[in-house]
Amino acid sequence: MANIYLIRHGQASFGTDNYDNLSTLGHSQARHLAEHFNQRSIQPNHVICGNMARHQQTRNACLAALSPPLLHDSLQICADWNEFNHEEVIAVYRPDLAHPDTMKQYLSQQPSPARAFIELFSQAINQWQHADNSAQYSESWQQFSQRIANGLTQLIEQTDDDDTVFVYTSGGVISAAVMQILSIPESQFFNINKQLVNCSVTQLHIKRQRLSVITLNEHGFFEGTQQHLYSLI
Repeated sequence: MANIYLIRHGQASFGTDNYDNLSTLGHSQARHLAEHFNQRSIQPNHVICGNMARHQQTRNACLAALSPPLLHDSLQICADWNEFNHEEVIAVYRPDLAHPDTMKQYLSQQPSPARAFIELFSQAINQWQHADNSAQYSESWQQFSQRIANGLTQLIEQTDDDDTVFVYTSGGVISAAVMQILSIPESQFFNINKQLVNCSVTQLHIKRQRLSVITLNEHGFFEGTQQHLYSLI
């Protein structure tokens, strides 16, 4: 039976001109995740990573802190594990908030900026999922869903029974993957996505060419003395 660990990237640079870059906290989260794996004697023999900077930075920081550390130069990069373009999804819904500066200004005027962003993002995703004109998006919801299905199929085909695989990816991808495996309606996508903690772990098993979900959004290693490492956005 193969063990698959879907790892959400560490905290990225929300509210800046380049979201796709780990924050200082994000790097710390990735290193602490490695300590969690070390304590459980979990070592991957195969590593897959989306090609976004935040995915690769999380991978590099985590693998370097494993005991023994793993080199990352020859590890697999697969665009199927990339996040959807959340900035575009918001921009199509609210063109007036397309620029980071206007978004920051808008959120700063709200009584609860985090809650305001979550509500905005929820509405933008709902429009994306039900868009009559999907040409507004570089990737439609249907195309995104199919891409995740392709990634899961490839994962099954490439994985041997005794493999331990780390997949560094994003919250939207993990949400869609879990929904497909468990046949959860697409209406629940945002409800799952908004709960996923940075550098959380979702564990899958592959047995007889079938995927099953063992855990979702593990992040107990960010509790207690490590609570300062907890983040959602």
